[in-house]
This record gives sequence, structure tokens and C-alpha cells, in this order.
Amino acid sequence: MQTYMKISTLSQLTIATECLQRQLEQWDISAEKKMDIRLCVMEAVQNGLLYGSAEGQPPEVHLSWQCNCDGFSFFVEDNGSGVPERQRSGNGSGVLLDEHGRGILLMHVLLDEVIFNEKGNRITGRMKW
Repeated sequence: MQTYMKISTLSQLTIATECLQRQLEQWDISAEKKMDIRLCVMEAVQNGLLYGSAEGQPPEVHLSWQCNCDGFSFFVEDNGSGVPERQRSGNGSGVLLDEHGRGILLMHVLLDEVIFNEKGNRITGRMKW
């Protein structure tokens, strides 16, 4: 089952997170994995809302996720210029001292895969069971 949402405010993110939590409750996975998934999705969407809008445009973040017997995948895309390449790797090089980038580092630690498109405005995260 795949779920799709268009998010442009933090209150809509709250609704999306609640929906995600209800769906995760249907799966026999640990509370820790559920919390990790929620954190990663929230970080990706918040980044899109805060930094992912084209100049002069309101933020528009597209979120979709899919959960099945193999694992969980989510996709977040915004209408901005993208995450700078130096922040995409999650290797922590300078990130902890930067004002931005810790959410991406967390995603790399908690997920099995974190993939950006070439522009850097779409992120795919995967956790395998």
C-alpha cells in the first residue's frame, strides 16, 4: 500500500505523521524502528518545508511512503534548488558544526539507504526488515 500527501505547513506534517504512525502500528516491527521511521520522515519533510521552496514561492513538499513485508520506503520531494552535494553523504564531515545537515546525518545512521536525485530536491529513504 502506498500513501501520498502534499504538505505545505507544519500542521499538515503533524497530520501526515499521525497517519504514518497509524499505518506503522499495523506492522509487527519494534517500537524503535517505528520511532526511527517517523523521525526520518519528519526530518526530510521539515527540511523541504524550511529550505525547499523556490525563491518567492511557498513550500510544496510531496511525501509518499510504502510499507510491505520487505521494509519501509519513503520519498520526499520539494520545489527548491536541492540539498548541497557536500551535505548529502551523511558522513558527518563538518556537519555537526554546521547550522544545517544533522537530519540528513541521522537518516544515514538510522536507514539502510538514503538516496538523493541529481538535483538534490528528492530524497528516498529505505529501512529493510
